Formats: sequence, structure tokens, C-alpha cells
Amino acid sequence: LVELLTHPLVDAWITNSAVAKQTLVSRCRIPASQVFVIYNGLESFPEVVPTPGERSLDVLTVANLNPRKGHREYLQVVREVLKAVPGAKFIFVGRDDMNGEVQRVIEKAGLSGHVRCEGFQADVSSWFRRARVFVLPSLWNEGCPTAILEAMSFAIPCVAFAIDGIPELVENGYQGMLLQSGDYSGMAAAIVQVL
Repeated sequence: LVELLTHPLVDAWITNSAVAKQTLVSRCRIPASQVFVIYNGLESFPEVVPTPGERSLDVLTVANLNPRKGHREYLQVVREVLKAVPGAKFIFVGRDDMNGEVQRVIEKAGLSGHVRCEGFQADVSSWFRRARVFVLPSLWNEGCPTAILEAMSFAIPCVAFAIDGIPELVENGYQGMLLQSGDYSGMAAAIVQVL
């Protein structure tokens, strides 16, 4: 609403994905020539990147625990992966915006021995160094996720739903695997394949 009402007063707009640009153009009637896409970036890159064989069977998710990030729904994927790869460990790194709800669901599902919630961490590089696969189970509203860029900087394959700006970063079958939104069995199979 703000963009729709104020765009005549603005010279240019910057978005972090082409899909966000298209939203401004189509919904707010902002001329495409006034909207510029500048993707997020990283301040630095790791100097040493472990090979897949040097990494543990950690499946990493770096995202605040928030309903739109899909952690609760993702737990069904965790169960399926554990049937095929019992030694897999799932790590959630991010601020808890759900007041412990995800942790309670993990405990109730009997997954406490397989899923760890590490909370907010200013430096996530140690988790990226150990992880064999990165999963972003977001359900909606992703522009240019920095966590995916970080995972790729550590040469970690990414598994995510092909929503919003994610397909602009991850080429399916190359930097990782993209699934149709809600395809949890496909997500589980992709994680098992990467592991």
C-alpha cells in the first residue's frame, strides 16, 4: 500500500530479486524502468572449504524460527530422511520467533536426539563448515536469501522449494535441488540423495 501510494514521489526502487521487481511493477504500477535489481551479497568468502567427504552428515538450516520459514512442516521431512540415513543430524540456527514451539514439536515427535536448535548465532561459519547439505524449507516470502548465498560460498548443495527469488539463485541440479512448494516427500528424497 505504501509503495502504491508513494511511488510518484520516488525516483527509483531497488529490490533484491527479479520476482520482487515484478511485484512492484504489476501490483503497484511502478514503471519497470524505475525498479533495479541488486542481489544480496556476502562480506567475505571462506578461505578453506572442506570437501564433502570431510563433512559430517549434518543437514543445516539457517533461518529464524518463524511460521513462514516452515520449520514445523519440515519435521516430516526429517522423519523420512532418518529412515534412509539414520546417522543424519539436523541443525536449526536462528532466532526463535515462536517462543519454543518448534522445540516442543521436536520433543513431542521424539526427534530431540536428531534435531538441535542452536538459536541466534552471529557467526554461522562453523556450522556451514561441517554441513553436507543446506535446507531452506521456507513456505513464502523469500527474496534473495543470504543463507543460501552463504551455503554456496561453502560449496554446500542447497535444497529448497522453488518459491519467490530462490530459483534466481539456485539452478536445479547444479547448486542444489529445487522442489515444488509443499513437495515434502521430494524434499526428503533430495536430501537423502545429497547425503
